[in-house]
Amino acid sequence: MLRKFFLLALVAVSVSLVASQAAQAKVEKDVVYGTANGEKLLADVYSPDEESNEPRPVVLLIHGGGWRGGSKNAGGVTAIGNGLAQRGFVAVSINYRLVKPAGDGKIANQWPAAIDDCRQAVRWIRENAEKLSVNATKIGAAGDSAGGHLVSLLGTTDVAKEGETSTRVQAVVNIYGPGDLTKDWTKYDIDANVAVQGMIDNFLGKGNVENQKAASPTLHVDDKSANFLILQGGKDQLVPPSQVEALHEALQNAGCQSELVIYENDGHGFGAGTAIQALVKTVAFFEHQLKAAVPD
Repeated sequence: MLRKFFLLALVAVSVSLVASQAAQAKVEKDVVYGTANGEKLLADVYSPDEESNEPRPVVLLIHGGGWRGGSKNAGGVTAIGNGLAQRGFVAVSINYRLVKPAGDGKIANQWPAAIDDCRQAVRWIRENAEKLSVNATKIGAAGDSAGGHLVSLLGTTDVAKEGETSTRVQAVVNIYGPGDLTKDWTKYDIDANVAVQGMIDNFLGKGNVENQKAASPTLHVDDKSANFLILQGGKDQLVPPSQVEALHEALQNAGCQSELVIYENDGHGFGAGTAIQALVKTVAFFEHQLKAAVPD
């Protein structure tokens, strides 16, 4: 899913943050956070350059790309990672298994591969909290598009059994990520309705109602769900605003904190001015929710 303008603007904002903040970020590339089918799952870890005597809050970053593309090195992810590290957070940007052709008409890495990897990343952060110098009780997650969908699942579900490491995060920023994949996208009055339905079918298996329900964060909201900030373009031609409005309403009805911001003149990929606002709002949300130590 296209996010060009949003990403370019975030890169520009990141450069500005680096120039204006006394605290700098350091990045450890290609850290192995798990394996899946013999494949290494890799993360980039963004940290403040200065040491801290206290464990820091941490935010997991999940890229978009229609569950079939994208990278932990995407410009927008890099900008958010650097911006958070400059404000006293540790940020962990991950790659996860992407849907791809497997020959003979088959599709590899369908549901639940992507969310399994995201949950493994949450476990890895918690189980390595001391090494990462983070607070395992203060984990946020942010993502755009398909990444917004996946972080929303991390905020509304927990697959851990008693005695196992929790896979739920405490605060979520969903940037135009869908909430209910049981809906028929071809019925939406948007330009890319057929194309998006095709992505969903490849991701979940065409007509697989069980997977559609399991992969729909809106349907899993309860009073244990995370607090949310949802950012959406009013003219989005890939994920209609009604998708996030329903998620926001479900969260509020469950007694969870949820703020929905709709930028009426933006689509799926914010313009430069909106992207700046979105980045500032994202960092402020995590500072409030996770109580980051903010450098002078």
